Amino acid sequence: MDLERLKANVDTSAPAPLHAKLRDALLAQIMDNTVQPGELLPSEREMQSLLGLSRPTIRQAINALIQDDLVQRVAGKGTFVLEPQRIKTPTGLIGLIASRPNYYFFYPQLAAAFDAQVRQANYGLVMALHNDRADLLAEVVEGLLLSQHIVGLAITPPRFGDMSRVVQRLRRANVPFVFMGRQSGEMLVDSVAPDNQQIGYQATRHLIDLGHSNIVHMGFSDYSTGQARLEGYQLAMAEAEQPSQFVEIPEYITSSNLAEESPSERIAMPAYVTALSLLAEPNRPTAVFCFNDIVAMGVYKAAREMGLRIPQELSLISVDNLPTITHFEVPLTTFALPGAEIGRQGANLLLRRMAGEEMGPQQYLLPAPMVRRSSTASPQ
Repeated sequence: MDLERLKANVDTSAPAPLHAKLRDALLAQIMDNTVQPGELLPSEREMQSLLGLSRPTIRQAINALIQDDLVQRVAGKGTFVLEPQRIKTPTGLIGLIASRPNYYFFYPQLAAAFDAQVRQANYGLVMALHNDRADLLAEVVEGLLLSQHIVGLAITPPRFGDMSRVVQRLRRANVPFVFMGRQSGEMLVDSVAPDNQQIGYQATRHLIDLGHSNIVHMGFSDYSTGQARLEGYQLAMAEAEQPSQFVEIPEYITSSNLAEESPSERIAMPAYVTALSLLAEPNRPTAVFCFNDIVAMGVYKAAREMGLRIPQELSLISVDNLPTITHFEVPLTTFALPGAEIGRQGANLLLRRMAGEEMGPQQYLLPAPMVRRSSTASPQ
């Protein structure tokens, strides 16, 4: 067992429960033969001392490996790695249709965790992109149904367009499906997503607890994620008996350029221009809750150009935990979206449907931890 590698993998900043990080770190060393069949894993006490984790957390990770027939616990002797089972031919293909994994930081984590779960269940995986357009998603779904003969499907819902056509098509084909990453709006379907309303509430509550009252939310109200974060912001402001101020960020998008333009090009510049106007007002805000890190980048740029000190004169908090924001002169306080856990729970929910489990629509909202850095402080 490579203990230093184990510790490094568990200490990573990736947004996932500690037991899942430890399980994945142990699994990686089992699968690449760093740990050989018959070898004894470190004891719970040794891992507790090395990793600083609680015994229940370690036990939960080990139990997951036991359930997957990868290790065996022998009373009085310890936990041993088992001989890996022969690779089986996949029993069918599951599809995953995502948005833009090169931008949305948590989508690669989501896809990797989803892939690990379905392959462990002996299914193959085929992936495609919909570029945040419901019309393109409908075409991709049709292609997967006709050419790949998928037996299950996971979708990260697109921001633009009506999803009802896709849902009706999948139901007619009797193909189990799950939405991941965004809520499904008014449709009663299986879904696993971040609790965006709670993110909005906690972000705003954090600013209020620091002493801010003139707090603006800059975001979007034209789809479920933006609406939920706005609702959380408004709820926290109402509880504090403070007036809310929502600033909609314009996005200049057409169907012709949507696939070519990056989200940062469509969002950061309009956010920057909007912030220049907002921060020039006589009663400018002392804090801004930004819809995501890209919006925060635009606001950050505007504030610095106007000579406003962050966080002394303007506090910023956002969502996504993109790697770039840690390299700012004033690193941003943000929320880390639980991409890996969404992928795992989404896969498990889909597999339950495929196994014929009868239950009503399951809609899971997962918490996102706040990563507190230097961009928020009490107002001067």
